Amino acid sequence: MKSRRTAGGGGRTQPYPAGTVLRELSLQESEALLARQRIGRVAMRDADGTYLIPISYAFAGDSIYAHAPAGKKVRLMRRWPHVAFQVDEIEDAAHWRSVIVKGTYEELQDEESRAKARLLLLRAFSGHHMSVTAGHGQRTTLADAVVFRIRAAEVTGFAENG
Repeated sequence: MKSRRTAGGGGRTQPYPAGTVLRELSLQESEALLARQRIGRVAMRDADGTYLIPISYAFAGDSIYAHAPAGKKVRLMRRWPHVAFQVDEIEDAAHWRSVIVKGTYEELQDEESRAKARLLLLRAFSGHHMSVTAGHGQRTTLADAVVFRIRAAEVTGFAENG
């Protein structure tokens, strides 16, 4: 059995089966994973702790671009703009890749920035409006949505056996 130190574990180790390889992804590998995927999870602070929710997104440059109705997640990110974003590729329990982005929520205010972000989202979803706006609990259009980006300050990625 191999072992690895758990984060914040005070020296405790966690057993892993022989042959398991956990490795850190390069920045290029992490950005490639971010560019391939379309659904991720954004975590933000709320008054009771942490709020985590899936969002559809597009990745470009150093930012995650997304949109949402003006609801709970937007209210929370406006109040506490330091957020985390996480995305995975999972083949099975022993073969996966995961990236976490720590960054800052920035609401896109001017029409030029909003239009560029909407176009980026449409391209990422092959022009399918319904795919871009799916999964928000309450349906919104790109024209009516709050359009935002999460500007990456830190990107880390790991892979197990991959």
